[in-house]
Amino acid sequence: MEILEINNTLYPIRFGMNALRMFCKEQKIPLTGLADLANDISLDEACMLILCGLRDGARKQGQICNLTIDDIADALDNDMDLITKAMTLFADSFNTKDKGNENEETKSLKKK
Repeated sequence: MEILEINNTLYPIRFGMNALRMFCKEQKIPLTGLADLANDISLDEACMLILCGLRDGARKQGQICNLTIDDIADALDNDMDLITKAMTLFADSFNTKDKGNENEETKSLKKK
């Protein structure tokens, strides 16, 4: 679980399948549309992606996320690096999963 600081408050953030499910539902895009985000993401989509990650992070920690998309946009007014930090965490969440899968595959191959 990663932590994102917004307006001097620490929030858990998680970009697991549930966060992606919420994002696709909110933005009305198919799962295959997630691949396009790397090349072309709107500010609204970025704010919603961050919010979905925060909501899922809170859910996994047994907390409630009371932030809104307007809160995320307002936070960006105060800290434009926030979007970069969140998008890096989003990208890293896939890299971590890939590394984990490679390790499991490597372990499996070593056993044979």
